[in-house]
Amino acid sequence: MEPNPYDPWLRDDLTDNEKTVLRFMGEIMHGDNLSLLDELVAEDYVQHTPGIGQGREGVRKYIEEVGHRRPGRHEWRPIQIFSQGDMVILHKISGTHVFADFVRFNDKGQMAEHWDVVQPHPEPGYDPMRPSTENLDRFKALFNLD
Repeated sequence: MEPNPYDPWLRDDLTDNEKTVLRFMGEIMHGDNLSLLDELVAEDYVQHTPGIGQGREGVRKYIEEVGHRRPGRHEWRPIQIFSQGDMVILHKISGTHVFADFVRFNDKGQMAEHWDVVQPHPEPGYDPMRPSTENLDRFKALFNLD
């Protein structure tokens, strides 16, 4: 694994919102402290991920019924985190998937809205910090090109 110069765990300049996203991911989504949900997630939370319900209770139901049952859920690593105004973007790797989470915060410092992009690891042993080598086969297959 390549060293990550952007490792959020090594940074001392994180915003409060960035810290909240990391806390949510570490302690709730990939941890076992569901009691923090009421503190970190707005009651009227808006979810844009298809299949997950709205509000804090929609998040709770997803975590209880799916999130906490995912294989390898305790194994996760933040790669990069960015914030601008009330928005935070987290790039992370967990289990067999790569994620980009986009989170909007309300004026109470709670997570208020969420979008994401999820993909399976593109190759065995995938490390997002390793430079790629040229092989267009995966992209040709993805876009159904000969």
